[in-house]
Amino acid sequence: MFYDRYEAGRDLAEALQEYVGTDSVVCAIPRGGILSGIAVAKRLELPIEIIVLGTGEHVTNDGSLRYAITEFGAYAGTDEISDTELQSGLELAKQKRLAYTDSEQLPNWKDTTVIVVDDGAESGLTIKAAVTSLLEQKPKKIIVALPAASASVKKWLEEHVDEVVVLLVEPEFTGVIHEHFSHYPEVFDKEVHVAYWHAKHIYEQHNKNK
Repeated sequence: MFYDRYEAGRDLAEALQEYVGTDSVVCAIPRGGILSGIAVAKRLELPIEIIVLGTGEHVTNDGSLRYAITEFGAYAGTDEISDTELQSGLELAKQKRLAYTDSEQLPNWKDTTVIVVDDGAESGLTIKAAVTSLLEQKPKKIIVALPAASASVKKWLEEHVDEVVVLLVEPEFTGVIHEHFSHYPEVFDKEVHVAYWHAKHIYEQHNKNK
């Protein structure tokens, strides 16, 4: 069990030591993933960026199905969604990026070694949508680092990315991610904004002091 998201990030960084000071970029998934991502980026002396997703719920006769849409338009879910739902997800992601970074400019991942960090994966929809988006951007290499995930999500990742680091693998989740943390408070948009700029400042200061 991890104490909090920062500790999980530090543990992930220990498993990613070969990337210290390289030309890689940490790609955190807000909201909670920004905290683990900061810890990874700081330990590995790497810059940090984010990939933003909008999530929603698609109601069918069989029940409610969750889905995730990235700011690039990649979708992950168990059912098709309407154009209206797609546009709603994209608009939500656009609003979140502006709130988190003060800019609508999307990052360019082409020819980049990307270390994707989140604070865990339950259904896997978020990480699958993020990976699908990144693959479309044609990066040099994709590494996914998660504190905890189900065996099926880990298997999917191993089939789609170059390297996968999962510290705690569940056969299948019967509960939720926060059961693996002693301290797992909700992360709010304002905290993501502060954490994002704090991480940028840390990296810039580190480079100045070299």
